[in-house]
Amino acid sequence: MTDIINPTIDLFLYDLRNSIGDDEKDIDQKRQYFYQKFHETVREKLKQNEEDNNNKQNLEVEYFHLLKSIYAPLDSDTSLENGYYYPVRLGDSYGLLLEVAAPDKQLPEHFAELRTKVQQKLGENIATLGQTWMLSAYLPNFSEKTSEEIAKECYQAVFPNVEKIEFDSKGEFIGATIFEYSDTSLKQEIVKIGDQEIFTVVQNQHIIIAIYPDQESFNKLAQFYTDWMRLFYYHHKIIWAYGQSRILINKIKDKFSQIQTITESIEENITQKNWKINNLQKFSDILSQVQVIIHQYTSNFNNLKFQQGTIEINLNNYNKRLETLKQKAKKKVTYNRNNINFLEDLSKLVKEKYILQITKNLETSELGLRLLEDNINAIRSQIEIEKAKSDRDFKELIAVVGTGVAVAGLTGDNATTECKSIFGDKFFLCQNTLIYKLILVLIASFLAWFFRRYILKRP
Repeated sequence: MTDIINPTIDLFLYDLRNSIGDDEKDIDQKRQYFYQKFHETVREKLKQNEEDNNNKQNLEVEYFHLLKSIYAPLDSDTSLENGYYYPVRLGDSYGLLLEVAAPDKQLPEHFAELRTKVQQKLGENIATLGQTWMLSAYLPNFSEKTSEEIAKECYQAVFPNVEKIEFDSKGEFIGATIFEYSDTSLKQEIVKIGDQEIFTVVQNQHIIIAIYPDQESFNKLAQFYTDWMRLFYYHHKIIWAYGQSRILINKIKDKFSQIQTITESIEENITQKNWKINNLQKFSDILSQVQVIIHQYTSNFNNLKFQQGTIEINLNNYNKRLETLKQKAKKKVTYNRNNINFLEDLSKLVKEKYILQITKNLETSELGLRLLEDNINAIRSQIEIEKAKSDRDFKELIAVVGTGVAVAGLTGDNATTECKSIFGDKFFLCQNTLIYKLILVLIASFLAWFFRRYILKRP
């Protein structure tokens, strides 16, 4: 078996602190969720520092230490060498580096014990933006196995359910041989924060393993933790935003389907000439309800554009931080080769897939919105036309009947006499004045309708 020295797990975790539309209650609940990752003593320090730095906490700071001491031991009665917390603010998010280590010589299998310790500290509290595992160790003077073979053994200890390990990338960093396993498929998580459940989508797995040739190069690792903290943050913020875009596009499709189903039902009634006045009002009410769904569609569409902007900003920051990391490593370790160009693969993925896909989604969604609005406006216009026709027909009916009533009213109290003079004394209608007047109303109304319909409208 191959020994390794000072096996170390650095777990970088990220949580969203606030997002658009969050009020003070939402921000406080997310803050308390982040605080749950720490033991009680550290929580109290965080709360105290929060009160002391309240004004700074409310600003959109790029990088801010949340503890005055910067680090805190994993256990209140132990030293930092046995493990520590390193919490920071990163813009609208929280970042945490949780480190556990064994200072002496161990077998790669010892990483399993270190991971158990990490899990005991975190409990059920997961990262809402994403997390990166960094495993590192250095080798004794002689090793029978290659760095890749040792890295696979370390990986197997931490993730024992993986049958075959194939690293995506390999490089060199301040003397270490560094490997990356990056499963960029998305994992859905439901997180209980305060009194609400938040649905988030994060990267399935991201692991960095660094095998150092000696203690001297290994000790230089600590000088780069702040750079890794920033780089991995931009990495996970990009993938999280892309995950949010997938949720949003599904919502947009669902809203489109809802609106289309409703409008098709109205159009079917239009085709069947179902123009009863009560149906016209019902259709108008339905279209008013559709406007609510249109508003939701538009809101999701605008949020999708926001997530595209989030990806672009964080991609720019990622590329800048990666270049800074390269330059810093080059200056710090001039005698060792540094080649971490494989970390640029994320940039290619974002440009060739994420941004392109969201751009196409936005174009399609915008076209769909215009089609829906045009269709709804056409239906609304037709309903208004039919309403106007119904109103005109009703007014014409009133006018015609009014004419008939007016004519019948001219007979006054002489209706019976007039009837007998026209039809004779024995005609049965002349015995009932009401029926006679009703007939006069009908005849006069018909003549008025005929005159208005066919005589007045002649060219």
